Amino acid sequence: MNKKSILLFLPFLFFAIIGIAQTPKTITGTVLSSGDNLPLPGASVIVKGSTPIVGAVTDFDGEFSLDVAADATTLVVSYVGFQSQEVAISDSPLTIVLKEGTFFDEVVVVAYGTQKKSLVTGAISSIKSSDIESTPALRIEQALQGKTSGVTILPNSGSPGSGIKVRIRGVSSNGKSDPLYIVDGMKTGNIDNIEPNDIESIEVLKDAASAAIYGTEGANGVIMVTTKSGKAGKAEINYSFQYGTQSVNTKMDLMNAQEYTDFMQESGAGTISNPDGTDTDWLDAIFETAPMQKHHLNFSGGNEKSTYMISGSYYNQDGVVGGSKANFERFTARINSKHKIKEWLEIGNTFSYSNINKSTITEDDEYRGILNNALLIDPITPVTESGITTRISEAINDGHTILQDENGNYYGMPRYVTGEAGNPIALLKTFNGGITQDKILGTFFAKLSPIEGLNITSRFGIDLTYQVNHIWSSKFYFSPERNNTSNTIDDDIDKWFTWLWENFATYNKKINDHDFTILAGYSSERYQHPNYSLHSGPMPQEGGNYAYHDYRTSQESDKVGGGLEENAKISYFGRLSYNFKHQYMFEASLRYDEASVLPEHNKGAFFPAFSAGWAVSEENFWSVEKIDYFKLRASWGKNGSISNVIENEDKEFWTTENIYYIDGEGNYISGARVGKITNPNLEWEKSNQLDIGFDLKAFDGKLSFSTDYYIKKTEGLIFLNTFASSVGRDAPYFNGGTVENKGFDFETSFRNKIGDLSYRVNFNLSTLNNEVTELTSKTFQSGANVRGYDVTMFDVNEPIWYFYGYKTNGIDDATGEVIVVDVNGDGSITPDDQTNIGNPHPDLIYGGSINLEYKNFDLNIFLQGTKGNDIYMAWFRMDRIFSNKPSFFYNDRWTEAGDNASMPKPNNESDDVYRSDLMVQDGSYMRIKQIQLGYSLPKSILKRTGGLEKVRAYISLDDYFTFTKYKGLDPEVGSEDDNSQGIDRGAYPIPRKFMFGLSVNF
Repeated sequence: MNKKSILLFLPFLFFAIIGIAQTPKTITGTVLSSGDNLPLPGASVIVKGSTPIVGAVTDFDGEFSLDVAADATTLVVSYVGFQSQEVAISDSPLTIVLKEGTFFDEVVVVAYGTQKKSLVTGAISSIKSSDIESTPALRIEQALQGKTSGVTILPNSGSPGSGIKVRIRGVSSNGKSDPLYIVDGMKTGNIDNIEPNDIESIEVLKDAASAAIYGTEGANGVIMVTTKSGKAGKAEINYSFQYGTQSVNTKMDLMNAQEYTDFMQESGAGTISNPDGTDTDWLDAIFETAPMQKHHLNFSGGNEKSTYMISGSYYNQDGVVGGSKANFERFTARINSKHKIKEWLEIGNTFSYSNINKSTITEDDEYRGILNNALLIDPITPVTESGITTRISEAINDGHTILQDENGNYYGMPRYVTGEAGNPIALLKTFNGGITQDKILGTFFAKLSPIEGLNITSRFGIDLTYQVNHIWSSKFYFSPERNNTSNTIDDDIDKWFTWLWENFATYNKKINDHDFTILAGYSSERYQHPNYSLHSGPMPQEGGNYAYHDYRTSQESDKVGGGLEENAKISYFGRLSYNFKHQYMFEASLRYDEASVLPEHNKGAFFPAFSAGWAVSEENFWSVEKIDYFKLRASWGKNGSISNVIENEDKEFWTTENIYYIDGEGNYISGARVGKITNPNLEWEKSNQLDIGFDLKAFDGKLSFSTDYYIKKTEGLIFLNTFASSVGRDAPYFNGGTVENKGFDFETSFRNKIGDLSYRVNFNLSTLNNEVTELTSKTFQSGANVRGYDVTMFDVNEPIWYFYGYKTNGIDDATGEVIVVDVNGDGSITPDDQTNIGNPHPDLIYGGSINLEYKNFDLNIFLQGTKGNDIYMAWFRMDRIFSNKPSFFYNDRWTEAGDNASMPKPNNESDDVYRSDLMVQDGSYMRIKQIQLGYSLPKSILKRTGGLEKVRAYISLDDYFTFTKYKGLDPEVGSEDDNSQGIDRGAYPIPRKFMFGLSVNF
């Protein structure tokens, strides 16, 4: 080769060498925890100094793969709660072991920001996405049950899509005691539209110091939900699927035909005839196996400038009572994003949409509930008739509609039970239509960082819900008290709209070992709830296609109604947080709220809070080697609750209806007067809470333990006043009661690894003592009413809404009669002897889990329960003497002199039986919420696919095993009414579920 050729070749050789030098190479590795050598999924791996940022996120097995430039030398690896580490790049697979932070360096979400857990001085419990990913929970509240101390979850029902009551550290009001829900910074009335798989974390603010910055809405605690966001690095696709079957497993038995016959005849109700030998098990007839399924798809990713998370889900569940008549269906969609516009400006959004369709049947009703009817109807009645009975023939001749099954058989009409009770299988045919709801929940924010340490955020949020409850009635006939002769249409149309605009600034400044963070902000919000009701009929023909008001055949029954609820609020808030060397911590907050719902001269109030912490283990004198970290903390705060305030109590509303006076000539002249007495001094409920606790970690971070003792006193509970009828006007609402809740919260966890076996054990327990300590009215306040009787009461020195009735002292072995206690000692049994016969509030609530991992297998066991709460069986009908009873009424009854019986001789009508503590049972239970066995495909197989990062399949038994002494259908008895906790009117049971699940990650 001559010189000229060499010179021509050199440039090509130079660029080839550069090209070779710049050829990217692939780096692989695994990130592990130093404490237990477990993989850390979601750890960030970034090439140091790369611009734009080059990085990846570890998968579920802590593994990563990253293409880097040939001249890259160092990786920066970080994970929340662990110390970041720089690692030299090498060609061989890397094993990176991260050390845990000093203690609780995990970041938790607090009001208007985040905070290291080591600096938290309040009582905050945190639940991460990994704790709820594989549960079949429809609602976030279900995923919370048993996961944290101090939180009681009370399902209103076991039916699909039913509501749930959450109580943080007890029931604090005679009215609503619901916590405040915050989703990505936006207040919302409920969280049933949030897909649990979209959740990054849930924080429960339990003490007043943590929640006081929410002022008038923090008295019942705060639940803060943070949804997932994308991470810079590799894009991810996650899909999960669940399918299951539901069934009912209950210990409850009703009297069969022979027992029913004997009981009725012994009671003197009358002679029972059963010529056909019918013996219907109505519980077996009403319960069915029902399917449920869920799909969830998630896309996430981003770079150093923008991140995104897009998800969608579908959930469908039939009912174990009613099937498709009790169906719940939900679609959700979510878009979360963040964008770094400038170094000093970040914008973003969290936006979700949900569509819910719910079919409903009547529940929690001692007269017309479906399950109530199944409990009451006599076993002599068949589900369907073998022909046309005389009674059916007469009803048809009278023009009534008798329902038939799909084969044309007439449904059985009650042989003996009278009144509203009907064939529950036939009654299911009468429910048509249901609820359709569309909801948008979202926030839009901009964050400015003009100087180091200062962040200024402006955030606007909306919560918009449209709901239509559209039903139409079928024609049917069961009895003169239970029939319908016309097809009618009813629509209830609601719109709930809240907007919230918040502006707040946070400034952090470190001066040597002193660390200050100051928060100051302002918020404004408005709420509107217009509602409309429409009724018309008759329909031209029975069927959903004709259930529209334009199709009605007459205008005579048309009714239109509606109203508007509207209120607004402005707030100012601030917080100072200080710590010295992470050893001494102090925090103070103050909020001022002004609400339109309150009287003119009483619209505003201040809500202060203080908390402090001392990391004792950071002191020089600390010498307990096994305890890594020990912190004492205490807090006090004042919160409010505006949810029970009645609007316009200070305003006079005049009426002219039925008001006349006589003039001088004896003529009646129309007059006017104030319709209701005003109360210009009405206030919101106010809660004061003291909390003392400590946190520790031991054995190189394997053991964590926290405990708190709290006293929470809620004052100014709102009641409707009572006046003598001679006053002639309605009474106003007033502040007139105080409730105190106190107890201990305990949370502990332990994790370790032995060879290939990794395990983690979690347990939480809370004690609760609930007592009314003040009532300014002269008499107690009545609550829930069953069959015309008040069965819950609010009175001093008693638990809130305790059960009210006759106390018994066994069964007279000579007569079989109930021995009723003469409480007031006047020598006779009268209604004045009614007293406290039961407490619906548990003394203990607890939950625990065991998580095992061995190679590619995992086993998760989770249990939850209560201790010390009572349940009042309230479905009995003394006015329908032929109604059926549970079998223990028969098996445990007194039959002859000398019997040592727990139940009296057969009796269908006595107050001594059905309004006494004989109807109250121990509602304590332990439920194994989940036993789940999973298997993940080995990495060696996944690598051959070229795209799959994780595939896990599992089977699960959920709510399958329950241990309880309660003889009803289900110990988790719920109600929509706040004064009906623990009252069983024929509760829809929580079904057990056999689930199969699959999750795939790309």
